[in-house]
Amino acid sequence: MKNNKNINILKNINLLNQIFYFFVILLLTTFLKFNVHAHELWLEPINFRFNNKEVSKIHIKVGEKFNGSPFGYYDPNKKNLYLENKNKVMNLSQRDGNFPAIQTLILDKGFHVITYETNFEFLKYESLEKFKDFIKEQGLLSSVGNIDINKTPTENYRRFAKTLMTDGYKDFFIQKPKLDFEIIALTSPYNLQEELFEFQLFEKGSSLKNWQIIIFSRDEENSYKEIVKTNTNGVGRIKIFDNRAYLLSAVKLDKANYLEKIKYKSDWFSLWASLTFKK
Repeated sequence: MKNNKNINILKNINLLNQIFYFFVILLLTTFLKFNVHAHELWLEPINFRFNNKEVSKIHIKVGEKFNGSPFGYYDPNKKNLYLENKNKVMNLSQRDGNFPAIQTLILDKGFHVITYETNFEFLKYESLEKFKDFIKEQGLLSSVGNIDINKTPTENYRRFAKTLMTDGYKDFFIQKPKLDFEIIALTSPYNLQEELFEFQLFEKGSSLKNWQIIIFSRDEENSYKEIVKTNTNGVGRIKIFDNRAYLLSAVKLDKANYLEKIKYKSDWFSLWASLTFKK
């Protein structure tokens, strides 16, 4: 009798877990539906300075202009998720429904980078004008070529989000480029002697020159926006201030070729790179 009771308890727990995950997936689907035009995705730790004895919790946020909503972890959206320091790269496994989405214990000291890469997601714009507004805002007018004015554009997009974290121990490393699109820190924002933060933009391992980077930042009272362009080596520089959180954002947009249009059923492909930290 006791064994049967235990079995029934386990069945009830499994049923509750299934119901929980169903509602998590439903909420995520609803959220993404109503935020379909918010391409921007970034990682935002509850605390950018981690404690080796406590689990670090990092939100995945979707929104615009460094103003967004966090949502729970959903594994089908993920292509890669890993934690990196100067000595190793560690893949992170998360449970569907985690909130905050990413939760991990960082055991090593010093400077760390968490990288989250998504799978493709599909978007149909509300109108051609919305698409034109997006191109203009991202500084892509000179790179996209001709636009078909007789149809509403469709797009497949992927995001490559990073966040920089530290425990206060002053070490630093420069990542090697390995993503299709990414921003790499060339200096540490956590070195208090550094007022200028340097970074480099890469597309498939090659630096991307003369490209627009939008820098959003905020402190306890105000929000700020700045636009810079990378130099001939794909390097950008910004002055950073204490007690301010930063989001660096870059976008690459390309037309789909004939075979890609058939396979992905979209006219355009976009890649989004983001980088966050707090001075």
